[in-house]
Amino acid sequence: MANEVKFTLEQIEEAMESDVGFCIACGTPRECCEPDAQNYPCEECGLYRVYGAQELLLMGLVEDNDG
Repeated sequence: MANEVKFTLEQIEEAMESDVGFCIACGTPRECCEPDAQNYPCEECGLYRVYGAQELLLMGLVEDNDG
């Protein structure tokens, strides 16, 4: 599997407040995404790799804000 994009804790906190998810293939945000969303389609790259903010936490794809 290709490398997965990692996100900062700040990005995830903001995403949780506004129901945004992220594509783990290209990093593009997607609005109207439930916190537990899995495998939603990405409008940018077309892959089904969009996950909700809380799901990204569970997947270990979140780094603290210092990197």
